[in-house]
Amino acid sequence: MNLEAQLKDGERALAPIWRVTALRGALAIAFAVVILIWPNIGLTALIALFGAFALVSGLATIVGAFNLPIRAGERARLVFEGLLGIAVGVVVFVWPDLSALGLLYAIAAWAMAMGVFEIALAFVLPLSAGRSLLVVLGGLLSIAFGVIMFAHPGAGAVALLALVAAFALVTGVVQVAFALELRHVVVELERRVRPRATAEPVTYG
Repeated sequence: MNLEAQLKDGERALAPIWRVTALRGALAIAFAVVILIWPNIGLTALIALFGAFALVSGLATIVGAFNLPIRAGERARLVFEGLLGIAVGVVVFVWPDLSALGLLYAIAAWAMAMGVFEIALAFVLPLSAGRSLLVVLGGLLSIAFGVIMFAHPGAGAVALLALVAAFALVTGVVQVAFALELRHVVVELERRVRPRATAEPVTYG
Protein backbone atom coordinates (compact mmCIF):
# COMPACT_ATOMS: atom_id res chain seq x y z
CA MET A 1 0.00 0.00 0.00
CA ASN A 2 1.55 3.36 -0.99
CA LEU A 3 1.69 6.47 1.19
CA GLU A 4 -1.18 8.19 -0.60
CA ALA A 5 -3.45 5.19 -0.01
CA GLN A 6 -2.49 5.15 3.68
CA LEU A 7 -3.37 8.82 3.93
CA LYS A 8 -6.79 8.32 2.40
CA ASP A 9 -7.48 5.40 4.75
CA GLY A 10 -6.58 7.54 7.73
CA GLU A 11 -8.76 10.40 6.55
CA ARG A 12 -11.69 8.07 5.99
CA ALA A 13 -11.26 6.66 9.52
CA LEU A 14 -10.81 9.94 11.38
CA ALA A 15 -12.73 12.60 9.46
CA PRO A 16 -16.20 11.11 10.10
CA ILE A 17 -15.37 10.80 13.80
CA TRP A 18 -14.61 14.47 14.32
CA ARG A 19 -17.67 15.56 12.37
CA VAL A 20 -20.02 13.33 14.37
CA THR A 21 -18.39 14.39 17.64
CA ALA A 22 -18.69 18.06 16.68
CA LEU A 23 -22.36 17.50 15.85
CA ARG A 24 -23.00 15.97 19.27
CA GLY A 25 -21.21 18.85 20.96
CA ALA A 26 -23.06 21.48 18.96
CA LEU A 27 -26.40 19.87 19.78
CA ALA A 28 -25.55 19.81 23.48
CA ILE A 29 -24.53 23.48 23.44
CA ALA A 30 -27.69 24.43 21.53
CA PHE A 31 -29.79 22.48 24.05
CA ALA A 32 -28.12 24.38 26.91
CA VAL A 33 -28.56 27.75 25.21
CA VAL A 34 -32.28 27.14 24.66
CA ILE A 35 -32.72 26.39 28.36
CA LEU A 36 -30.70 29.45 29.42
CA ILE A 37 -32.53 31.91 27.17
CA TRP A 38 -35.90 30.33 27.94
CA PRO A 39 -35.88 30.09 31.76
CA ASN A 40 -39.67 29.77 31.92
CA ILE A 41 -39.73 26.71 29.69
CA GLY A 42 -42.43 24.29 30.71
CA LEU A 43 -41.78 20.73 31.79
CA THR A 44 -43.44 19.34 28.65
CA ALA A 45 -41.22 21.44 26.38
CA LEU A 46 -38.13 20.50 28.40
CA ILE A 47 -38.96 16.82 28.10
CA ALA A 48 -39.46 17.17 24.35
CA LEU A 49 -36.16 19.01 23.96
CA PHE A 50 -34.25 16.49 26.03
CA GLY A 51 -35.88 13.59 24.20
CA ALA A 52 -34.86 15.02 20.82
CA PHE A 53 -31.34 15.70 22.11
CA ALA A 54 -30.95 12.15 23.44
CA LEU A 55 -32.29 10.61 20.23
CA VAL A 56 -30.03 12.59 17.90
CA SER A 57 -27.02 12.11 20.16
CA GLY A 58 -27.64 8.37 20.27
CA LEU A 59 -27.95 8.15 16.49
CA ALA A 60 -24.75 10.18 16.06
CA THR A 61 -22.91 7.84 18.44
CA ILE A 62 -23.99 4.78 16.47
CA VAL A 63 -22.92 6.38 13.19
CA GLY A 64 -19.55 7.26 14.70
CA ALA A 65 -19.10 3.72 16.06
CA PHE A 66 -19.07 2.28 12.56
CA ASN A 67 -16.44 4.79 11.44
CA LEU A 68 -14.02 4.27 14.31
CA PRO A 69 -10.85 2.24 13.64
CA ILE A 70 -11.46 -0.03 16.64
CA ARG A 71 -12.16 -3.69 17.32
CA ALA A 72 -15.62 -5.19 17.20
CA GLY A 73 -15.87 -5.33 21.00
CA GLU A 74 -15.24 -1.61 21.42
CA ARG A 75 -17.59 -0.84 18.54
CA ALA A 76 -20.30 -2.86 20.26
CA ARG A 77 -19.85 -0.75 23.41
CA LEU A 78 -20.31 2.46 21.44
CA VAL A 79 -23.37 1.06 19.69
CA PHE A 80 -24.78 0.16 23.09
CA GLU A 81 -24.16 3.72 24.30
CA GLY A 82 -25.98 5.05 21.23
CA LEU A 83 -28.87 2.67 21.76
CA LEU A 84 -29.04 3.78 25.40
CA GLY A 85 -29.39 7.40 24.30
CA ILE A 86 -32.10 6.46 21.82
CA ALA A 87 -33.89 4.43 24.51
CA VAL A 88 -33.81 7.37 26.93
CA GLY A 89 -35.19 9.65 24.22
CA VAL A 90 -37.97 7.22 23.37
CA VAL A 91 -38.89 6.73 27.04
CA VAL A 92 -39.33 10.45 27.72
CA PHE A 93 -41.37 10.83 24.53
CA VAL A 94 -43.75 7.93 25.17
CA TRP A 95 -44.11 8.81 28.87
CA PRO A 96 -45.97 12.14 28.62
CA ASP A 97 -46.75 12.21 32.34
CA LEU A 98 -43.08 12.05 33.31
CA SER A 99 -42.47 14.21 36.38
CA ALA A 100 -39.64 16.64 36.89
CA LEU A 101 -38.06 14.15 39.28
CA GLY A 102 -38.40 11.36 36.72
CA LEU A 103 -36.76 13.51 34.07
CA LEU A 104 -33.96 14.35 36.49
CA TYR A 105 -33.29 10.68 37.15
CA ALA A 106 -33.38 9.87 33.43
CA ILE A 107 -30.83 12.58 32.65
CA ALA A 108 -28.65 11.59 35.60
CA ALA A 109 -28.58 7.91 34.61
CA TRP A 110 -27.81 8.76 30.99
CA ALA A 111 -25.04 11.18 32.01
CA MET A 112 -23.35 8.57 34.18
CA ALA A 113 -23.63 5.89 31.50
CA MET A 114 -22.15 8.26 28.90
CA GLY A 115 -19.30 9.08 31.26
CA VAL A 116 -18.40 5.45 31.82
CA PHE A 117 -18.44 4.71 28.09
CA GLU A 118 -16.33 7.77 27.26
CA ILE A 119 -13.68 6.82 29.81
CA ALA A 120 -13.57 3.29 28.40
CA LEU A 121 -13.32 4.72 24.89
CA ALA A 122 -10.30 6.83 25.85
CA PHE A 123 -8.25 3.65 26.22
CA VAL A 124 -9.08 2.24 22.78
CA LEU A 125 -8.94 5.32 20.53
CA PRO A 126 -5.68 5.67 18.55
CA LEU A 127 -4.90 9.08 20.05
CA SER A 128 -2.08 10.74 21.95
CA ALA A 129 -2.07 10.83 25.74
CA GLY A 130 -3.25 14.45 25.81
CA ARG A 131 -6.22 13.79 23.56
CA SER A 132 -7.17 10.64 25.47
CA LEU A 133 -7.06 12.75 28.64
CA LEU A 134 -9.61 15.11 27.08
CA VAL A 135 -11.97 12.17 26.51
CA VAL A 136 -11.47 11.02 30.11
CA LEU A 137 -12.21 14.57 31.33
CA GLY A 138 -15.50 14.59 29.43
CA GLY A 139 -16.42 11.23 30.94
CA LEU A 140 -15.58 12.33 34.48
CA LEU A 141 -17.66 15.49 34.06
CA SER A 142 -20.65 13.45 32.88
CA ILE A 143 -20.35 11.09 35.84
CA ALA A 144 -19.96 14.03 38.24
CA PHE A 145 -23.13 15.69 36.93
CA GLY A 146 -25.01 12.42 37.20
CA VAL A 147 -23.92 11.94 40.81
CA ILE A 148 -24.90 15.53 41.70
CA MET A 149 -28.34 15.07 40.15
CA PHE A 150 -28.94 11.83 42.06
CA ALA A 151 -27.63 13.34 45.29
CA HIS A 152 -29.93 16.39 45.17
CA PRO A 153 -33.16 15.21 43.51
CA GLY A 154 -35.42 17.64 45.35
CA ALA A 155 -33.59 20.86 44.60
CA GLY A 156 -36.53 22.37 42.69
CA ALA A 157 -37.37 23.31 39.12
CA VAL A 158 -34.89 26.19 38.86
CA ALA A 159 -32.04 24.05 40.14
CA LEU A 160 -33.09 21.27 37.76
CA LEU A 161 -32.89 23.59 34.76
CA ALA A 162 -29.55 24.96 35.94
CA LEU A 163 -28.09 21.46 36.33
CA VAL A 164 -29.38 20.27 32.96
CA ALA A 165 -28.12 23.40 31.20
CA ALA A 166 -24.73 23.16 32.90
CA PHE A 167 -24.39 19.48 32.02
CA ALA A 168 -25.30 20.06 28.38
CA LEU A 169 -23.09 23.14 28.04
CA VAL A 170 -19.96 21.64 29.60
CA THR A 171 -20.41 18.33 27.80
CA GLY A 172 -20.93 20.12 24.50
CA VAL A 173 -17.83 22.28 24.92
CA VAL A 174 -15.68 19.23 25.75
CA GLN A 175 -17.03 17.31 22.77
CA VAL A 176 -16.39 20.22 20.39
CA ALA A 177 -12.86 20.55 21.79
CA PHE A 178 -12.32 16.82 21.25
CA ALA A 179 -13.70 17.09 17.72
CA LEU A 180 -11.18 19.83 16.95
CA GLU A 181 -8.41 17.61 18.32
CA LEU A 182 -9.56 14.82 16.02
CA ARG A 183 -9.48 17.26 13.14
CA HIS A 184 -5.90 18.11 14.11
CA VAL A 185 -5.10 14.38 13.90
CA VAL A 186 -6.27 14.39 10.29
CA VAL A 187 -4.11 17.43 9.53
CA GLU A 188 -1.08 15.87 11.23
CA LEU A 189 -1.60 12.65 9.32
CA GLU A 190 -1.70 14.56 6.07
CA ARG A 191 1.51 16.45 6.87
CA ARG A 192 3.42 13.35 7.89
CA VAL A 193 2.31 10.99 5.14
CA ARG A 194 1.81 13.16 2.08
CA PRO A 195 5.19 14.02 0.55
CA ARG A 196 5.85 17.71 0.22
CA ALA A 197 5.67 19.07 -3.27
CA THR A 198 9.00 20.37 -4.50
CA ALA A 199 9.17 23.92 -5.71
CA GLU A 200 11.86 23.11 -8.25
CA PRO A 201 10.65 22.30 -11.78
CA VAL A 202 11.39 18.84 -13.10
CA THR A 203 13.46 18.88 -16.25
CA TYR A 204 14.05 16.09 -18.71
CA GLY A 205 16.89 15.59 -21.02
